[in-house]
Amino acid sequence: MFSQPLSSSRPKPPIASVRVLALFSALTLVCGTAFAQDKGTTAFDAYVNGLDKLGVTLESDAVTYDEDSDTLTITDPIFTFSGTIRDLPPHEAEATETDGPKDIAPSKPRSLAFAISMSSGLLAITGLTHENGDFETGSWIHSDDTKLLMTGSVENEGRLKIEGRLAGISATGYSFTLPEIPAEDPDHPASRWLPFLQALFLTSYEEIRVDSTGLTFEGHANEDGKETLVFSGTSEMDGYRMADAEEGWIGEYSIDLVTQDLRTLDPATGGMLRQTTRQGKTVYRDIDVAAIVDLFDPDVPVTGEEQTLIGSGSMVDYESTQDLPDGLAIKTSVERGSIRDITVVKQENTLISMLDQLLNSKAPAPEELISGVFQFYRSFAVADARISGIAVGLPAGPSVGDIGFTINEMAMTDIGSEGIGEMLIVGLDAPELPQGSSVTLDWAAIGDIEFAEYSPMRAMIATLMADPEYGENNPLEVARAFLPRSFGYEVQGLDVNVPEIGRTQIGKAELTVSSTVPPVPTSLYVKNDGIRIPVSAIEDEDAKALLQALGLETLDWSDETRFYWDEATLELRLERLMLDIKGLGMAEASARFANVPKALFEDPQGQGQMAAIVAQFVDASVVFKDAGLTAKGLSHVAGQQGIPENVFREALVSQATMATAAIGNEVFTQMVSEAASAFLEDPKELRVSLKPENPVPMAQILGSLATPQVLPDLLNVNVEAN
Repeated sequence: MFSQPLSSSRPKPPIASVRVLALFSALTLVCGTAFAQDKGTTAFDAYVNGLDKLGVTLESDAVTYDEDSDTLTITDPIFTFSGTIRDLPPHEAEATETDGPKDIAPSKPRSLAFAISMSSGLLAITGLTHENGDFETGSWIHSDDTKLLMTGSVENEGRLKIEGRLAGISATGYSFTLPEIPAEDPDHPASRWLPFLQALFLTSYEEIRVDSTGLTFEGHANEDGKETLVFSGTSEMDGYRMADAEEGWIGEYSIDLVTQDLRTLDPATGGMLRQTTRQGKTVYRDIDVAAIVDLFDPDVPVTGEEQTLIGSGSMVDYESTQDLPDGLAIKTSVERGSIRDITVVKQENTLISMLDQLLNSKAPAPEELISGVFQFYRSFAVADARISGIAVGLPAGPSVGDIGFTINEMAMTDIGSEGIGEMLIVGLDAPELPQGSSVTLDWAAIGDIEFAEYSPMRAMIATLMADPEYGENNPLEVARAFLPRSFGYEVQGLDVNVPEIGRTQIGKAELTVSSTVPPVPTSLYVKNDGIRIPVSAIEDEDAKALLQALGLETLDWSDETRFYWDEATLELRLERLMLDIKGLGMAEASARFANVPKALFEDPQGQGQMAAIVAQFVDASVVFKDAGLTAKGLSHVAGQQGIPENVFREALVSQATMATAAIGNEVFTQMVSEAASAFLEDPKELRVSLKPENPVPMAQILGSLATPQVLPDLLNVNVEAN
């Protein structure tokens, strides 16, 4: 497949300048096989021979060795690695209609030709030794005139060119082993390189550093023989450093400063849009590079053991400006960021097998592809990641000018395959939005998210792939497989001001929902405090007119809902359902049911309804505490109908009496009439309670609908006012 032996090195995009340097660290630290300790020129010859076996050539004008200082001096060294990667996966393909992997019929063959070279005026190596394929060095230093050149092209599609200058390249305390070139294996063109990559990463060193790096890059697209510049730019990096590495574990990786100036083609206008970025000190600690290779290696067992990929990381002073058409630009800045405990857990996946298939012109089965991507993302976890001091400037057009907002902090915690602990935003401030609007937010978060189990999810993916109409016919089963088992959010201190509408505020809003019988919730908690909405902003015209008639300019309310089903006791409890509207009143309800079967939640649209018959009613209550609704409502309706308020009150009492008289229970009717009369005369509190001496089966309640006069006594209904 390759015209030259191919290592893990491949042409990289210009933004990955750090990876370019890592590539050359790998290329310059491989060697040839030997069986006794060598040093000086003999060890260097073994190194050159090893490079040659990997397809990397090292040419120089002269190599001298000073035995007293144990120093090799190589004049004008040039490292070169080039080749062609053939049979790339096509842009357009057709798959044969067979089960499993499908043969790809490419529209035309594609190959990537690449060349990478690094040259210096001088290379000095001290303490180089070689024994049984192992190399050690005291120091490795390139002169400050080091140059880098990378090119890559796909015929009739495009080409890339990167040129760079590097100064202050040095390495100390290096030890490494030559990776063995894998044997040819047409059936495993990708996976055969895994042992090579593992060996390549198991290097050790005290420190590698590059004091300064400058890159220029450009990319051209080729269509019908016509080349078009699609991007170009420059990048500079100061203070690149890796330290304390031992067999693939890197103690510290840091960069003092990175700047980039990139121009990309805008297809709509044909012009170039500019993006500039700048990032200050960046540091990562405790990095296990080999852990990534383990994820793909089928020989590494799935143990469920967590491995640290990155122990911690931090960065400061990020700035970015992205030009938009018409001379506008988006500006973004972040004062600092941090991340802690990025871990990986090996999951069952077939990604490397799918890559083998693609390189053999076979498309993986859709189910395998989706499951493989799922499993790959499920391998990673992050304990804590956050950025702070965020500022964003957005263009709003010439007539409005720039608008912007700031955020004190954004954070994520406990992100992993099992769920999400919390995603948080703190201190949002957008004081100058179009039309004089503004938004502020103290903080908001979503969290307590427990993902669905993977095994049922994967089985459902297979079902949906086999029968695309299954989801439409069985929405509950699909939801049960994919929806999270729990979810929550909190919002505090939201203030949205739109001059034409008014100010909307949320003091605090929170929700927590979970299920032991997904996707139907079995636990729900909702609470909202200090919700303020201008009545003029309500879209329902009837509701708006009524509230305005009641003298309200702002709807100010709080509410709370607490609901829970206990699978162990089968008790269903509505602990509280409350709505409190300032200036009108508060309504509150509660209820309890016993022996509520699980089947009600498992199949609420089918057998669950029949199973609910065995449930038992325990008790319930409804309370309304008046704060102006009754008096304002009586006055408004009486005025509309043109009758005195006392006449309207008497009419309401009469209606309540007539409505309950149809039940046929005189005691109950009298109780309702007296309570209604007392409440309407002096509206303070109206309470309805249902407290039977013993739980009443729902079947008995439904059966009593034929003789409703027994229900008030059966349920021990009590209605009282004030």
